[in-house]
Amino acid sequence: MKKQSPETLPELLINAARDYPEQGVGFIRHDRTVGFMTYPVLLSRAREILSGIQQLGIGRGETVILSLDTAEEIVPVLWACFLGGVVPALLQPPVSFSEYNPAAEKAGKVLEVLDNPKVILSHTHFGAWRSSGIPETKLIDISMIPAPDRIHCIPDADPGDKVLIQFSSGSTGDPKGIILTHRNILVNVADIIQGIELKNSDISVNWMPLYHDMGLFGFQITPVFVGMTHYLINPVDFVKNPFLWLDFLSEKKCTITASPNFGQMLVNRYFARKASKKWDISSIRVLFNGAEPISVPVMEEFLECLKPFGLRPEAMFPAYGMAEATLAVTFGPLMRGAEVVSFLREPLLKQGHAVPAGSSGPGTMDLVNLGKPIGNTELRITDENGQAVGNETIGEIRVKGDNVSAGYLNNPEETGRSFRREWLCTGDLGFIRNGNLFVTGRIKDIIFINGTNYYAHDLENTIIRMEGIPEGRIVMAGCFDENDGKDRVIVFLVGSDTPSLRETFVRIKEFFRKKTGLTVETFVPVRSADIPRTSSGKIQRYKLVERFLSGTFPAFLKL
Repeated sequence: MKKQSPETLPELLINAARDYPEQGVGFIRHDRTVGFMTYPVLLSRAREILSGIQQLGIGRGETVILSLDTAEEIVPVLWACFLGGVVPALLQPPVSFSEYNPAAEKAGKVLEVLDNPKVILSHTHFGAWRSSGIPETKLIDISMIPAPDRIHCIPDADPGDKVLIQFSSGSTGDPKGIILTHRNILVNVADIIQGIELKNSDISVNWMPLYHDMGLFGFQITPVFVGMTHYLINPVDFVKNPFLWLDFLSEKKCTITASPNFGQMLVNRYFARKASKKWDISSIRVLFNGAEPISVPVMEEFLECLKPFGLRPEAMFPAYGMAEATLAVTFGPLMRGAEVVSFLREPLLKQGHAVPAGSSGPGTMDLVNLGKPIGNTELRITDENGQAVGNETIGEIRVKGDNVSAGYLNNPEETGRSFRREWLCTGDLGFIRNGNLFVTGRIKDIIFINGTNYYAHDLENTIIRMEGIPEGRIVMAGCFDENDGKDRVIVFLVGSDTPSLRETFVRIKEFFRKKTGLTVETFVPVRSADIPRTSSGKIQRYKLVERFLSGTFPAFLKL
């Protein structure tokens, strides 16, 4: 008799504890020790925490922020919330509220969106949160959650109940609270499982944060659904030492993992500075690559770096998705690798039409095939009026399905703008070719000059190839210059104002003038720490522009 598919998140953990008592979740620490919880132990611990938070007066339907340092803290508290019908919102813990940092800024904006929620936080950050002006009565030190002194109550859940507030990454604006139900999440997770043929025998190792949709749904909820053993690395430990991830991919014979551009870039840089080890990662069959426009040069360098250790190119698995759709929207075929297609740049930029080129070159743009919609998801490409366009014509990507959120919490204006007649307006541009999706960029990241659209990441990739500048150290953006009454292209480059840097700027200016006719005359030297990123590593170009316009970078150069 076929098992009935679970309809609520509590069922996932209860089923896993019953059916797979030896499997569970491992927490990889910075010192390479591993804390392991079987599913029965995780369920028991979640029930204990639920009893404690219920004693603190947190009940069904109440929203609570989880701002916790490590996956070892997050996971049992998260499942306690699911079991008790408490609605969690996961945030990256702010290092401090006394100086500028992205996590603190996002936390402040989230507190504005939510209705004065309680905050469960790590003991080490209790003082910082207290000093930020939040009433102490709203703060709960995780170490002070009371021990269970009575039988906890697990209320009945309905598939349509709100179960989680997932805050968007904020790559093109302020973070928005995405309302997700049990149904949204479980429909998408089931489609992911089918799309990659996930089995109980698979093993995953993940470094992506649990406050990001890829980490949370792809590498915590999905493994519990199938009852497989999975391992979590804290993102800060990965950033400090990317080889920690490779160590455990090899040691645990991992079959499923993920890394967007940001993570691949860190690995590539680490290989340039550190001696490699003797890994065997030939067991990997799926390496998800998504979360942002895929950089072909970074991906190719990454595959070349790891080829000696058994990583098969066909394991590279490009995908497209977003938090508003829970996680996944399109997948390519399994074990085919990443298909890179070259298109003529001029028709793409000027006519919005995709014309394949015979080979890659100066006049082409290389794009990665992101595959077809998965399971219950529908996708279409539309013009600015919402009308469907033809194949190989660029337009806005719109998505529909049971995995798509109903809207943003306490934000009717953005909900009305982004969710139209069951279709999610993603803000991404792309086209369909042979039934497959190709993404060209974000609407808000387009630089519009002299009647032509330029994609910021494409301009950046062009300079990266020409100058050998490391990925992530150059950012291009556009803004309207009130004084000159025209649009301006700005180049932000990591470095100090030296003769060498100025020479680089001159070469960049001349290259664009000769090759594209694009006038670039504003250059801004910045520190690496000045480039703001989301929790998944996406560059927040709009924040750089805002800081430039406010005069934060006074040493800009007009050449």
